[in-house]
Amino acid sequence: MLHLVKLLSTYSFMGLIRYLRLQIMGKELLVTGACHCCGNCCRKINLEGTHGWLRSPMDFQEVVLLYPEYERFRITGKDQQGYLQFACSWLGDNGLCWNHEKRLSLCKNFPDKTLHFCGGSVPPGCGYRISEVRPFSSYLADEVKGQQKNETNPHS
Repeated sequence: MLHLVKLLSTYSFMGLIRYLRLQIMGKELLVTGACHCCGNCCRKINLEGTHGWLRSPMDFQEVVLLYPEYERFRITGKDQQGYLQFACSWLGDNGLCWNHEKRLSLCKNFPDKTLHFCGGSVPPGCGYRISEVRPFSSYLADEVKGQQKNETNPHS
């Protein structure tokens, strides 16, 4: 039950549906591609606080008190789920971070698989892709089962 409560506070409704669908289908997420330096990921950012995805300026101020480095973000509006959207003030006109060496871990780790579960997706023009795939271990298990079946029943 605690796991479900955590999922509900972390994932959007659509993200929870995506999570459950993956579980039922036996799939996992795979991030592929490379950065195209378009800067779109820095223009529409959703941020997470201690109680889930940020929905109000007051929630954002609480995050900034805990993490002053988040002052670089400015609120630009809300997405269709009611989550605040931010833009990073460190984004240069060339689409690159002006202090690339000191960018935040959330920037270094973009796109994180959790983006899929907050109901989001990679922005247009982004070179990354998040796909639902069957895990390698599943293919391997099928292959082992097939070999075992052939060993026990060699004439079939």
